[in-house]
Order: sequence, then structure tokens, then C-alpha cells
Amino acid sequence: MITIYNTLTRQKEQFKPIEQNKIRMYVCGPTVYDVPHIGHARSAYVFDVVRRYFEHRGYEVFFVKNVTDVDDKIIKKAAEELKKNGEQISSRRLKEKASEVAVRYLDLYHQEMDMLGIRPPTVEPKATENIPGMIDFISILIEKGYAYPSGGNVYFSVEKFKEYGKLSHQNKDEMLHGARVEPGKDKKYPLDFALWKTAREEEPSWKSPWGPGRPGWHIECSAMSTSLLGDEFDIHGGGLDLIFPHHENEIAQAEAATGRKFANYWMHNGLLTVDSEKMSKSLGNFITIADFLDKHRDPDLLKMSFLNSHYRSPMDYTEDKIEEAARSKERIMIFLDKAERVASEVSGTSRESYDDRILADARKTMEELEEKFDEAMDDDFNTPAAMSAVFEAVKRGNDHLADDNIDPEGKAYISAAIKNCILKFAGIFGLSLNPVKIGAGEARKVEKLVAEREEARAKKDYASSDRLRDELLRMGVVVEDTPEGPVWRKK
Repeated sequence: MITIYNTLTRQKEQFKPIEQNKIRMYVCGPTVYDVPHIGHARSAYVFDVVRRYFEHRGYEVFFVKNVTDVDDKIIKKAAEELKKNGEQISSRRLKEKASEVAVRYLDLYHQEMDMLGIRPPTVEPKATENIPGMIDFISILIEKGYAYPSGGNVYFSVEKFKEYGKLSHQNKDEMLHGARVEPGKDKKYPLDFALWKTAREEEPSWKSPWGPGRPGWHIECSAMSTSLLGDEFDIHGGGLDLIFPHHENEIAQAEAATGRKFANYWMHNGLLTVDSEKMSKSLGNFITIADFLDKHRDPDLLKMSFLNSHYRSPMDYTEDKIEEAARSKERIMIFLDKAERVASEVSGTSRESYDDRILADARKTMEELEEKFDEAMDDDFNTPAAMSAVFEAVKRGNDHLADDNIDPEGKAYISAAIKNCILKFAGIFGLSLNPVKIGAGEARKVEKLVAEREEARAKKDYASSDRLRDELLRMGVVVEDTPEGPVWRKK
């Protein structure tokens, strides 16, 4: 059974879907006003892995991730761009520009998620396309006495919802002291929050029963999630910073409107820092996804650094961790390459020629590795433990290849079985692990240099050996010295 740490109950619970073999999951998506950074990448990747693992376990996942495309930050960015262009700001033009800003940064978000190999959600609702549904949702809350219009705004009455605070595990006094409380002179109670905001001068607005304005941030997710997933669904996810007030407010709105439990399991990923500091442009440690890919070229390195931390834990990004991820990937790739070469050397050998011991050993090895991997992932998606199963597979594969008691055909079969196991795990983690193809002419040149280096090492001519190793590295070739001789691969 899969267990999930539920923020709502603060304990691990066995996962039981509402509908057998089907999962309905909602994750808070981006507010599209700036370039996506590695913090966005971590949250997106965490829930991509969760989704992939559920699918591996046989579930059909309906995955919704929203887009906030109307927000103070988007409007501010649009106004700045209009001023920079010398354009006069009007309500119509600011609304157009805000839409342009949102579309531009959403397109960029999509492009960079695609470059990272993070799959798109099943459905991606945008706030601006769902405003009529939000107005209907707010109207229901007013009718039920949980919300009230005031000064052109509509506020949710926190005191009317008795369970307010059950997700963040705070009482109202704690929330009032040190919490992010929205200002508002028209509110009846300081913790009341806006469901509908009256339009300020020149701001984008939509018609409503309470006058022109736009929805509050919190109502977007409650309205869109229940519209697409039903009043009650399986999993709601997002960053740890969204627990209060965003997710707390979502629960209050949704359960007040529907009278039913909102989401059964709440999952929150830990936040990301850079060199032990909060990432910010002012500190000069703001790393966009594009920055990372320009520097390191390989999205697997970012993903593997994420996998080495449990999703609920904070993660500190450092270049040392990326280098460690590169070394770890190299270990995996060298084994995969060796397994491929051994297989090609004995191609054409039928499976029937292997003795029963070899076949049984291969099956047992795969079963043990898959059991270890699934056991780790079943335990609240413990990716560091699951990665240890990947490296155990690499070790076992190398041990089999080095075992003189196994004939070449047996080595090929066992290493192929372990290779397939590793590639299955990699697919769940969204890692590419694709070997680089190399032409026959280049391969001959590499083989010649590798042989020369091996000869120099045998003569203890380490200066020549190092020079040849450096030449190979410049060609993008990595050499591993094994008891059976040097093994190389193209990076």
C-alpha cells in the first residue's frame, strides 16, 4: 500500500482513492508574470514523479494544474511595460497588456517544463477563462451566509467557518499575530479575505453582481478544482508556503460552499534555497531554469539533485550537489553502456541456451530491485531510498559483468535484465539516460586512443596516460578502468 504524509492530519496514512484505480489530483500552478526558476522546477517535478509513480502502480491519474493569469504582479508588470514603451495606461490597454504578459510567460513556462521533460497536466485551467464559475461560487457562499459584500468587495467570513485553521494547525489568535493578513477597511474581521476585489482605476476588470472587479487569488483554486474534479477529490498539492493562507482559505471556501470534505490528502513540497539563502534577484542567487540548462545542458542533473532530497524536506541547491549528480549519472551511464556492449558482442544467442541458474538469478535480481524501489516509493515517495535501489542495480550489474564464473551469454542476459530494471526506474523519475550514439569512424579513433592510453598505463608512463585521457575528455569520451580493462562511453 502507498502511504502519504497528509498535512491535514500531520501523519502518514494509507492511500485509499475515492474511486477504485483512479486518482483525481489538483496542484497549484504558476502565477505567470516572470521567468520560471529552479524553485518552480522542483515543485513541478515533485508532482510529476508522484503522478508517474501512481501510473506505474496501475492508477489512472486525472491531474489538474491551474494557471493564475490575473494577479497584482501580472498587472504591475504590464503597467511597467506600458510605461517603458511610453504608452498611455487605460483600463482597456492595461487589460490587453496583462493578457500579453501572462501568455508570454506561460508559453515560456511550458517550453522550459518541456525541456526538463516534465509532462503537462491532464487539464490546465486558466483563471481568466473561469471567472463566471468563480462568480457563481461566490454567490453560493453569500447565499449560505459565509460571505458578505462590502464596499464593492466580497469577503469570506472566517468566523462563520468553525474549522478554519485545521490545515495549518493554528488558532485564530496565532494567525492574527505574525500571519499575512490582507488589509481592508470594509472587512468585519481582520482574517476575512477577499473573494472578489473591486476594480481600481485603470485595472483590468470583469462585470459581476457586486460591480466591476476581479476574483481573489484563493477563490480561483476552489472554483476550478471542484468544477473539474468534483466537490471531493483525492489529492491537493503545492509548495509548503501555500499552506497558510492559500490552502487554508481554499478549504474554508470549498467546504462552506459544498458542505463536503474538499481534498482527502494534502501534500506539500519543501522549499528551495540556494547556498543556504532564500533565492532572490537582489542577492544575485536567482537561478532560472534557462540559466541552469545553459550552464549544465542536462536536465537530469537538476532532477537527480531533487531526487536526493525527500520531497517534503527543504532543499539547498549548490553546485557541489549538481557535480555529485553528474558523477552519479556517470556511474549509471557507464554500466548501461557496458551492458549494451556485452549484449552486442553476443547478439544472436537465444534465451534457451542460458542455463536455469542464469535465468533464475536474473529474475530474482529484478524482483529484489523492483521490490526495494517500490517499497521506498510506497513510503511517502521516498526518492532518496528509491535512488539507492537504482545504484544497487548498477552495483549488481557490474558485479555480474566481473564474475568469471558466468559465461559471456549469461553476463549479457543478466546485465540486460538489470539494465531494463534501471530504465524502468528512470522512466518513473522522468530521467532520459539516453546513450550518445557514435559513428564507426569516431569509434575507431576512440578505440585507438584508449588502447594507447592503456599501453602508457602499463608502462607507468602516467604523463602520456593523462594527456590521452584529457584528449578523450575533449572529445566527450569518459573512460572507466575496470579489472577487465578500460570501458569507454561518449558523453
